[in-house]
Amino acid sequence: MTALLSLDSKNFTLACDGCGQLVTNLAPTMGDWAVAWSLFSQDGWTGDDLPTGPHTCGRCTRTSPPPRMIEQALTRERTMPAARESRRLTVTQVADTTVVTLWGNPDLLVNARLRDLVLDLPGRSRRLVVDLSRVARLDSGALDVLVEAHRLAITVCLVAPIQQVRDALRLLNLHELFPAYQTLAEATSCHPATDAPPAAAERHDRVEAR
Repeated sequence: MTALLSLDSKNFTLACDGCGQLVTNLAPTMGDWAVAWSLFSQDGWTGDDLPTGPHTCGRCTRTSPPPRMIEQALTRERTMPAARESRRLTVTQVADTTVVTLWGNPDLLVNARLRDLVLDLPGRSRRLVVDLSRVARLDSGALDVLVEAHRLAITVCLVAPIQQVRDALRLLNLHELFPAYQTLAEATSCHPATDAPPAAAERHDRVEAR
C-alpha cells in the first residue's frame, strides 16, 4: 500500500516505493485518492491507479519498478513460523465461501496471516468474506491484502464495517471493490440487506491455532 492511511483513517500519505519519499496530509487539499493520483501522475509519478501501487516518484521512474513496501513487510512476516498462527483471526468455510473473522484491529502479524489465506485459497473457493464487526479500523496493510485478493479475481465482501472503515475505503476509492453487508448471512449469500434472508448454509469450522 503506497497510499498510507493516518491513524484516524481521515487522511493519507503518498509514498514512493523506490526511494521512500513521503508526501503527507493529502486529504485536506485533494479530497480523495483519485484526485491526488490524477495530479501526481501529471507531475511525473508513475504507477497503478489503485492506492496499493506500486508507485514511484519522478526521479525513480526510470529505474526498474520496486516491490511494494507493505508487500515486502508482509512477505518477511510470512517467512516466520509465527506468521502462520494468530489468535485474532479465525477461518470458517461456508459452502464455497471462505469466511475470515478478525478479532480486533489487524496488525502486521494478522495481515501476514490474512495474506497467507488469500494466496493459499483453494481453486473452488474464490469468494472471501471478512467479518469486521469487531474491528474499529483497517490499516494500510489490511487494505493492501484485500486489494491483492481482488487482483487475484477473488470476490471480497465485508461484514458490518463501522463508519470509520467505510469512510477510509471511500477516501482511497476502494469502496466499490468491496461490497459491504450488515450480516454474515447476507454476505455469504451475496444478498443485499433489502432482500429476503437466505437459508442458512451448512458451516464447517476450522479455527486457527490459539
